[in-house]
Amino acid sequence: MIRIDIKKRSLIAGVLICCILCSVTIYVSSHRFVNEEITPKWLGMMLSIGIMGLMWSMFCRKIYLPARPIDAILIICLFLVFVSEWVTSGALLIYPVVLLLLYFLVQRVLSICSLQYLFGTVVIFAVVLSLHGILQYAGLTSSGSNNFAVIGSFDNPAGFAAALACALPLCFLFFNDQSKYLRYAAITATVIIAIAVFLSGSRAGILAIVAATAVWLLVKSKIGNLAKRSHERSANRACEPNEVNHQKLKIVLAVFLVVLPVVLYFAKKDSADGRLFIWRCALDMVADQPVLGHGKGAFQAKYMLYQADYINAHPDSRYAQLADNVLHPFNEYLLVLCEYGIVGLSVITLLGFLLFGIYRKNCSDEKLPALLSLLSLAIFSFFSYPFKYPFTWVMLLLNIAVICYNPGVSKYSIFFAQRRSLFFRNIPRMLVFLLSAGLFAYSAMLTRSEIKWKRIAHQSLAGRTTEVLPQYDKLYRLFGKDGLFLYNHAAELHVAKEYERSIAVFERCTRYYNDMDVQMLLADNYKALGKYAEAEEHLKLAASMCPVRFMPLYELAKLYNTTGRRDEALILAKEIMDKDIKVPSPTINVIKNEMRQLIGAPQTTKDTTNRNRTNHKLNNDQSWQGETPEVQPHGAALPP
Repeated sequence: MIRIDIKKRSLIAGVLICCILCSVTIYVSSHRFVNEEITPKWLGMMLSIGIMGLMWSMFCRKIYLPARPIDAILIICLFLVFVSEWVTSGALLIYPVVLLLLYFLVQRVLSICSLQYLFGTVVIFAVVLSLHGILQYAGLTSSGSNNFAVIGSFDNPAGFAAALACALPLCFLFFNDQSKYLRYAAITATVIIAIAVFLSGSRAGILAIVAATAVWLLVKSKIGNLAKRSHERSANRACEPNEVNHQKLKIVLAVFLVVLPVVLYFAKKDSADGRLFIWRCALDMVADQPVLGHGKGAFQAKYMLYQADYINAHPDSRYAQLADNVLHPFNEYLLVLCEYGIVGLSVITLLGFLLFGIYRKNCSDEKLPALLSLLSLAIFSFFSYPFKYPFTWVMLLLNIAVICYNPGVSKYSIFFAQRRSLFFRNIPRMLVFLLSAGLFAYSAMLTRSEIKWKRIAHQSLAGRTTEVLPQYDKLYRLFGKDGLFLYNHAAELHVAKEYERSIAVFERCTRYYNDMDVQMLLADNYKALGKYAEAEEHLKLAASMCPVRFMPLYELAKLYNTTGRRDEALILAKEIMDKDIKVPSPTINVIKNEMRQLIGAPQTTKDTTNRNRTNHKLNNDQSWQGETPEVQPHGAALPP
């Protein structure tokens, strides 16, 4: 009776931990943070893992840490990332610790809870998220976004589709369950999740779930053929049709998987070409540092410079109209190549081969869904940025743990338990306690600071910029290597007319985050100081980074006109007048009207009442001074 109670308690504890991780990483959001959708999820997961780690270290009688070869490789990778972040992005160095503790915790949960309950819990949360997205598509609930109809509780369809794409293969575990009700429920869940992914419009998500389903069909078909052949060895005629059907299925699925990417490409051709252009420029970045890469966070700091160089070298390129601010290459493998080089990508490739080898040695119906979930995630990573979101990391480490899991204590994991010394036996407990305590303390401090940052940013927008600058200076100690914070701080200094200090902070910002907005505000600072040559240099760089934007050319034309360079101003004004409009807006109409006035052409009356607004950073073309841009480098950089 006691054993049954302990087993039930362990089962409840495992499901509860899974519920906490899923709910926090999928649904938590708050307007108190600069990034309302991503940062709360990361901080919520960090605080939850810290608390659960402390409870685990204090109340669990024995703690065994995973110590298989693949575990050692994972831990070494996280340690190297930790060192890299210490050097380049000090404020983010805690995230490898988060992932390490999460991996330990997932291993513990697998040892006390049945896999069916864990996968079932994840599927339930995925179905609820899918229904949320479907309701958004139907217009019954608001997505809160002006650009996307279906985002669930995320910031855009990429996070929504990534969560569902890696959760859908887990439904396959229940397709052969003895209970017909559970089978029907699993099929229904699969259909709901697939519908939600298709409605989101995420091409990466659609391709990922289709590929995972195709592989599952092939595997199950092959297993069925093998089973029939073993029972019908003496009847070759009965075996041949099954083998032929299996070959036909392979051909059909192969053709479908070749045709589908082509269809998805032409469905949004401009968007796809834009990503190809980003990959092209990113490869130039890789070519400069192919072995070890440029370092953690280098893509956000350097990519736009490579994009500007390419456009300057190919001014007539058809990609010029597709270039815009970019903070991610829309390819996780390419991001690894840029920041960690061939060495980093080789380590990831090695991990993939090791995982597949482990699966081949001990394959089962329970481990197949985990492998397909990883496959779905791997395909999604080719075309998007799933690892920007914490739920994706939870699924990654859970699936790795499932594939590597072997009931009983592994011979690699009992090193500390075999030691007679009390100190050696308690090393795992002390390690988990120290990591969890440090994680909880740091997460609490980071949460408080993030909330304070959002509050003072709003106070500044309300006209209290001078009052909040001392508070920015205090936060600088913690966020001094956060690109978004540095941008926001420098913009506030510009509004307060502290131009020299603003330039100093912007120069530091470019080491972690650099795009057209940064260059535009640098130009504004130099113009305010009367340093027109420097302002011209930054405006030209901004125009090269994003040739589709009107604002850099407009500001450059005004600079030329102000400094008496009338001929150059007229040339730019005519260029602006002839420039194609990618996204129509009142701002662009006002700019074109001012350029007509500059060159002496007749001025239209359309939107002339808004002319004075062009003296600032206008909506639909650039953020207002003092505001933070919509993109979130703090979220986009999590973790490598």
